[in-house]
Amino acid sequence: MVGVRRYRAIVEYDGTDFLGYQIQASGRTVQGELEKSLKQVTRSELRIDAAGRTDAGVHATGQVIAFNGAWKHSLEDLQRALNATLPPDIGISSLDVVKKSFHPRFDALSRCYHYVVINQPWPSILQRRYAHHVKKKLDVEAMQEGSQFLLGSHDFAAFGQPPQGEVTVRHLMQANWSVAGNRLTFEVMANAFLYRMVRRIVGTLLQVGSGELAPIEIKNILETKDLSRSAPPVPAQGLCLVRVVYPDGG
Repeated sequence: MVGVRRYRAIVEYDGTDFLGYQIQASGRTVQGELEKSLKQVTRSELRIDAAGRTDAGVHATGQVIAFNGAWKHSLEDLQRALNATLPPDIGISSLDVVKKSFHPRFDALSRCYHYVVINQPWPSILQRRYAHHVKKKLDVEAMQEGSQFLLGSHDFAAFGQPPQGEVTVRHLMQANWSVAGNRLTFEVMANAFLYRMVRRIVGTLLQVGSGELAPIEIKNILETKDLSRSAPPVPAQGLCLVRVVYPDGG
């Protein structure tokens, strides 16, 4: 008899056509499609845990999920079977067996997101599902200067709301802009994020880049702890969960 083991998978998905990660009463979700595939492959009703619940339209190359199941074949066979039954906008990029106590959310040390901006007068048609288009020329040096005020442990109530509870303190380890032609990428890493925190931070930094705000205003807004002081969240399609870090390096 095959024993139950705990599996961890890294999942990629194009979030464009999903209502978000978390399963809902109706509508297409990433979790719903993953659990549907698992049921088809294992012939069992399995519920999965995830590192985070991305919003509608948000993508992932490094989402981490875990589930318990009994599988008598190899890991490679399970990964192959899941990818064969998943829709074309979701894929399992790696799969391993972990200890029974592993939880992708609670065991995570940090999460890393990228937000992509196409900064040119005309839209980039092939990037419209994966980047936010900004026509006005942006001052990336000013945006980089402003982003440095976010590093460290702060109360980020001015940039987001807690997904549960009331604690709004988070620790940011990285907040950097990189440039490749007209493509600007904001890379941000933290122990955890508030609801729409990254998208509000990017929106406010774009105000810095366009000259509406001085870089020091990021620090001032942060200190107010007032959500109304930050910019509205930028569109979801530019955001991607790229990596979740664990103590074992996974």
